[in-house]
Amino acid sequence: MSLFRNIKYFIQRGRRGYSDEDLWGFNDYLCKIIPPALRHLKNGTGCPGDLWDGKAKNDECHKWDEILEEMAQGFEATEEIGNPKMMWVEKDKWEQEVDVLKYKQLNKKYNRGMDLFKKYFMNLWD
Repeated sequence: MSLFRNIKYFIQRGRRGYSDEDLWGFNDYLCKIIPPALRHLKNGTGCPGDLWDGKAKNDECHKWDEILEEMAQGFEATEEIGNPKMMWVEKDKWEQEVDVLKYKQLNKKYNRGMDLFKKYFMNLWD
């Protein structure tokens, strides 16, 4: 990629939060930026009230931290599912097939993470 394009995309991200390049694979872009942001919220300043655990001294929001991690893993699973190379196993030298067990595990993580993301979307603040 040219230096000009790198500078252009950098400026676009600074001005509007995303670049033209990011839109070419917007789902991939989101799957890269959301997990680290969710993990940054772990051990933050608070958590949803229904997840507060007053019995856990110095770790009252441990349930929230676990949910944030599940959401992050859901986005990472999405990225893996979308990458065909990660879903194939060699059957022999000339043939490949989908790793069905891996796909099912990733799909379960994806569904769980997205369900939690939807449920707790309005709580994603620090």
